Parts: sequence; structure tokens; C-alpha cells
Amino acid sequence: MLVYKFGGASIKDAESIHKMTNIVNACNDNLVVVISAMGKTTNLLERIARLWFDENSYKQEMDELKMYHQRIIHELFEEHIPSNLGGLYHELADKLMTKPSMDFQYEYDQIVSFGEKFSTRIIEAYFNLLNTPAEFVDITEVIKTDRNFRNAGVLWDLTQKLSKERFTFSTYNKYITQGFLGGTTNNQITTLGREGSDYSAALIAAACDAEKLVVWKDVPGIMNADPAWFNDPQKIDFISYKEAIELTYYGAKVIHPKTIKPLQEKNIPLYVNSFVEPDTTGTIITSESDKKFSSPVFIRKQNQVLISIRPKTPDFVAETDISHLFQMLVDLNISVQLTQMSAATFTVCVDKNEYTFDQLLKQLHDHYEVRYNEASEIITIRNYDDDSLAKMKNGCEVLIEQRTRKTAQIVRITK
Repeated sequence: MLVYKFGGASIKDAESIHKMTNIVNACNDNLVVVISAMGKTTNLLERIARLWFDENSYKQEMDELKMYHQRIIHELFEEHIPSNLGGLYHELADKLMTKPSMDFQYEYDQIVSFGEKFSTRIIEAYFNLLNTPAEFVDITEVIKTDRNFRNAGVLWDLTQKLSKERFTFSTYNKYITQGFLGGTTNNQITTLGREGSDYSAALIAAACDAEKLVVWKDVPGIMNADPAWFNDPQKIDFISYKEAIELTYYGAKVIHPKTIKPLQEKNIPLYVNSFVEPDTTGTIITSESDKKFSSPVFIRKQNQVLISIRPKTPDFVAETDISHLFQMLVDLNISVQLTQMSAATFTVCVDKNEYTFDQLLKQLHDHYEVRYNEASEIITIRNYDDDSLAKMKNGCEVLIEQRTRKTAQIVRITK
């Protein structure tokens, strides 16, 4: 039994879905196909959720959402458009006609989850049109979670039991299901964290003791840097679970950070392949790789803010101040990338969340003197050397630099 996961880029238009279908049809094994939202649908639904919650107009975004999916539907089905595809738009519209609760995290999950609902419904219908036998599974009935909306924790024992009961391959040898989503025990939709479809696929693979998980991307495999940013990146052919965890922790975008652990515990290999060139070999992630990748790996995270705080009184920064700051960040769901402490100042580099950053600043100003640099990015270099460090600092204003034995991090003003 295999698990294939297709991300937003691999199903972003009709041409990509044709390629995805060919890859699925070429597999003769029992197969679970895990689907993300199409293209940048999640970003659009995030904007809709925020506008609706703040009681602002979201008509333009809704029109854009419908036009995007309708274009794909017409290109795939022509005159054979299934009648049941329109029901999801009405379901979303009905949700947006209600008054929001006071919990944005909860409302976010209920609205943003429509991205995966749209994509799986469309692809299920397209498989039926092509007479490709596949059964749809609502993953919210299988992956069970706590109520930590937007970053739900998985109830593993229950999820494993339900996965084995649902993915039996008794009638079909292929299933289609959603990534990113889960459900509470009282059937409320949750999400597993941004870009969480990789994690969904890993959970299914681990629960069902899959032979392997293949994540299909629009890149040749895991690269030592983002090709859109870095000249002449190298593909990493083999990498260990341990090193993959390190890369994802620091922000490498190819694999979701939580993906590796369920596979590592069951010793299930992870393949990162190109859906553009499916016959080529991508990156293989296993417990121990025969070949060690020792060249520098560059990870760039943009949209960062470097914040320095100090008490308003002449006191030292105390443990209570640090605890207070981190509780603010947790409450606002803001990720921390780097910290540095002196006697008088505590400095932290965080992701800038456009909806919560102003709230964070307001809370900080109530208790501390605050300075910050918004136009910042953090560069992490694994296996760094003098040349790689010099390359990342050349011509830049470096705000902070930290090094360990294998990893260097630089916070710099965005070029």
C-alpha cells in the first residue's frame, strides 16, 4: 500500500490535474491519494475568513474564488460538468451569511477547510468521468484531533484505529481524501497547521503501515536552496530523517515540519518527486542515508520582525518577562525563529502575522520599551562554512548572527 500526496501547485490548473491523473493511473498498488487545496486557494480563503470576521466586504474575493474553480471545472469537464459541484459554494455562502462567533481560530478552520473540499470533490468527479475507480473518504471522519483550531493535535490511537477501519481496499484499490484537515470527536472541522497536507499523508501512511509515502512537488526534489531565490541550487538525492527534521524546523518549505516523525517511527521512506517529470528520481528520506549531504543548505524566511524589549524600569530582564512574552506569542499564534538575551534586553525574531502583529505591539508597549525592524528576513545555513556565510552577508545589513557547530543563522534587512 502506497500514499501519494499532491500539493496545491500539482493541481493548480487543468493541465496539472491531467498530469496528476496519469501518475495515479500508472500506480498498480493499493493507493491513498491525499489532495491539497488548488493553487493559492488557501490564501484566498484566509482573506475571506478575516474580512468576514471583521465584518468587511469579501465579495471580490468570493468572485475570484468561484471564477478560479469554475475555469478549472470547465476545462476538465466541458459539457459533462457534474451537477453536485455547485453545492459547496452554497454551503460556503450559507456559512458566511451567519454571524461570526468570538473565536477567530475556530471560524478560520470552518472556512479555510473549503479549499480541500473543493479540490477533492472536483478530482473525484474527474476520476469518475475517466472511469478511474476511486472511493472518496472524508478525512475529518478519520484523523481525529483536539480542539486546538488552526494547529490541532492529533489523537493518534483513535486516528490509527479509524484509518485501519476505513482504508481497507475491499472494494477499490484507490482512495481520494483531503490533506490539512481533521475533525474533533464531536465532528467539528480542524486544521493541522499551514501546509499541513504533508502531515496528513504521513499520518495515513504510518497508521496503515504503508510501503512508502511519495510527495509530488513542482520541484525536482529537496534542493539545497529555493530555486526562485538562489542561483544554481543542488538537488539533495538522499537525506536522513534527522537532517530532514532539522531543515523543516528552520523553515525549509518542501516538507511540513511534522511530516517526518510518524514516518520515522514506522521506518517508512519518504520520496519527494517532481510531478512535472515523474520518471526522474527525486529525494529519498530514510532512517540512514548511504550518502551524506555535506554541502551548505540555505533556508530563507522572509516577512520577519526583529523585536527588542527592555523593562520600563531599570530592572534586568527576568524569567517572568520572558515567560510573559512567550505567552503573548502563543496566544497570538506567532512563530518564533530566533532569540537572544542580554542583561537589559530580550530580542526575538518572529513571523510577521499581518492580523496579529499590531495586537502584539500593543500588548508589548503596555509593559516594555519596544524597538523593532519590520523589513527583516532570517537566513539559516546548515553545514555552513566561511564562503557560505560571506555570501549571505555580502552587501547586507546584518542585525544578528548566531552559530552552532552545524548551523548559522543571520537576521538581515531584506534586500
